[in-house]
Amino acid sequence: MDHKTHETHEAHGLNWFDWGNKEDPALGFMIINFVLLLVIVYMIMRKPISNMVTARKEGLEEALREANELREEAQKALRSAKERTDALDLEMARIREDILDAGLAEARHISEEAERRLKRMEDESAALLKQEVARMSVEIRREVVDAVTSTAQRVISEKIQASDHDRLAEDYTKSMNEITSPAKEQ
Repeated sequence: MDHKTHETHEAHGLNWFDWGNKEDPALGFMIINFVLLLVIVYMIMRKPISNMVTARKEGLEEALREANELREEAQKALRSAKERTDALDLEMARIREDILDAGLAEARHISEEAERRLKRMEDESAALLKQEVARMSVEIRREVVDAVTSTAQRVISEKIQASDHDRLAEDYTKSMNEITSPAKEQ
């Protein structure tokens, strides 16, 4: 629209009931048509809407009744679960005490067994110590005898002459023959 046409509309005002004006539709007839449409829709839809609202109200009342029943059942179930939980708590406390008592008894048993084993190990250690002392005593004696023997042998070999050596060998051979001769005769 240009500026001139716009001024023309302002000069005429609103078109309420002129059907002949093609540029400005009749606004009054449009409003009357709309109001008539609303009245017709109301007349047609009044009963179904009323039935729908009534059905919805009854459905909500029924749902509310069911919800109250379910809430009461849930409260009963909650009380029952609470009672069972309390009973289980008592049972768990009793079991915990039983386990603690059993653990203490087992600890005493283990301690007593450990003391018996310790005593046995001490006795075995004492016996092993005595055996080791006896073995070491024998070994020390043997080493002393070996040392004395080797020292005596060294001293004798330094002081003995070849003739003494031959004479000792003959004496040893004779004594061996005498020992073996009686055994051959028998």
